[in-house]
Amino acid sequence: MRPNPQRWAGRHTFLRLTTAMFDATDEREVVWAAMAAIAVTGPFAAEAAYAAHHGVAQRCRRCSTAGSGHSPPGIVAANATAAEPAVTDDEPTAADGVDRWIAALEGGSGRWDDQDGHCLWALALRHRERCLGYLVVRILDTPSTEEAADAELLARQAAAALAGLGRPWEKSTHAEKEQWPTAEEPGPGVDLSATVSALSYQNAFHRALTRVGASGKGEQGMLRALHDHTGFSALTEDPFGNLRAWAGPGRGGSRRGSANRSRDELLRQVRRRQGAVRDRDRLVVPIEASGDLLGLVALVDPDRRAGKLDTAALEETGLALAPELSHERALAELEPRLRHDLVERLISGEATDGVFVHAAALGHDLHGPHRIAVLQWDGAAEEVTLDDAVARAAERLGLDVLIGARGTTTVVLVAGPDPGDSLYRAVAQDLGTATGAVGIGSRCDLFTDLPHSYDGAVRALTVRRRSPEPHGSTSFEDIGICRMMGTGDGERETDRFVREWLGALLEYDARHHTDLVTTLSRYLESGGSYDTTADVLQIHRSTVRYRLRRIREITDHDLSDVETRLNLHVATRIRKRSRQTRNGTNIASVDIPLTALGCEGHQSAVARRCGAVSCPLRSPPPTLCRTTAHGRAPSS
Repeated sequence: MRPNPQRWAGRHTFLRLTTAMFDATDEREVVWAAMAAIAVTGPFAAEAAYAAHHGVAQRCRRCSTAGSGHSPPGIVAANATAAEPAVTDDEPTAADGVDRWIAALEGGSGRWDDQDGHCLWALALRHRERCLGYLVVRILDTPSTEEAADAELLARQAAAALAGLGRPWEKSTHAEKEQWPTAEEPGPGVDLSATVSALSYQNAFHRALTRVGASGKGEQGMLRALHDHTGFSALTEDPFGNLRAWAGPGRGGSRRGSANRSRDELLRQVRRRQGAVRDRDRLVVPIEASGDLLGLVALVDPDRRAGKLDTAALEETGLALAPELSHERALAELEPRLRHDLVERLISGEATDGVFVHAAALGHDLHGPHRIAVLQWDGAAEEVTLDDAVARAAERLGLDVLIGARGTTTVVLVAGPDPGDSLYRAVAQDLGTATGAVGIGSRCDLFTDLPHSYDGAVRALTVRRRSPEPHGSTSFEDIGICRMMGTGDGERETDRFVREWLGALLEYDARHHTDLVTTLSRYLESGGSYDTTADVLQIHRSTVRYRLRRIREITDHDLSDVETRLNLHVATRIRKRSRQTRNGTNIASVDIPLTALGCEGHQSAVARRCGAVSCPLRSPPPTLCRTTAHGRAPSS
């Protein structure tokens, strides 16, 4: 908060000027004494003052204090603080603009930028739901919340002083006239000790609110201060009627269940009327900032015992809570974006050492091992729903996470060990559907390695989504040879690798309905053993030798060369995994060369039951037969 030495040094002047309002015998003296007091409270300069005559706001000239024997104390200081500006040719035009603005306010306060770029603040002098005038000040610098609250408090005091003058020019109803002070019933300005006592009470409450704001106790602390000073239970609600905070005995519940029509009518009243509004057993004041309704603050007063000082304290609490709730709303909107931005910088490799400070500000310790998890969920209504579900699941599991997103994929930075299947199960439970997948990247001890962990998580997610069981969790460490199979350009590169080494053989199999690729795969898996290959494929050893000779002729590859065998082995493993994930079949069913079983109903390496009576795979469990590609009878 910006220090204001003038305000504290001029406390005595402030009190003298406040007293002058109630000692005044003329409306001009009241409004200009109030103007002088406001100038002492903060960065304000007097612009104009108005008194309402017959419902029309009319300008009040400044008081002439020179030679005035009855001028209230402090009026000289008021005029010195806010000297009358020099008259210029265009001043009438500017004054007319201010007059029109005041007329358009219709009894309410407001701010306006004049044609010279000055920010003007009109403080309505309201008393018992009537506007008795205006104080118009020029804002020289951005006032603090405390300074603005002091100015509004002084406006209310000035309104009370004007009411104490009797206002003989106002045409009031009989009931209204009975409420105004008369000669036999002294007005507020007569009992100075009571006024000073009231001001002391209000200043004490104002200091209490200031201390709460400085201590960081926030909304709950302000409600506690309001309860302590008024003796009534205090509460705040959001605009929908949900209870936010409570201070005092007899904690109540939410009024969300009230009729929507009644709630809407209450909100219209509190926004339309100045000051507190009675709502059954409560006095209610709106909490507003920049024209937005942030909530309501209320005193629970079923016996209607609350007085003017209690109401004034409630209204001041509403003013003090406005920046608090506005800041809370801004943080609620900003924090998710900050988290998303931080995660994006980490996985894209754009982060610098400053990320440690940024992560700490968001409550996350970026030191120590981390890994990336990526999630996609078919049953999530929208990205926000999945993000919220992940946050709740992480909290239940005790995981320290930062949540971001890329497109429709939720990206989670996880501290500590691999969460395994627990994260998937917790999110599925929260969303009520298990139709999702989680890919978990490798561990990183340095934040600079997180892009690699993200790439691994995406590959693991891709493998899981293309597998026979697309819903579940897969870690990068568990996908084996598929680590070489990336997404996008990486995946196209692996396809080119497979075509380079197996292309000719795959074309031969397709034309002749053979499965030499599977024979080659089994031969390489067995370490180059004819006997093991023959046993696995349930064919004769000489058939294996024949097929391998055909493979050499078709591909022109030397199977005795170590480098060639390695490349062929990798290519067959990639193809095997690709066929498993793309066709949604089990790996065991891919590698049985069904064309070698003599069943004409099978011309694919994918396991299918053709329904033929002679097919050994017609009914489970399948009876493997020892046969050749020429269809000789099975043998035991």
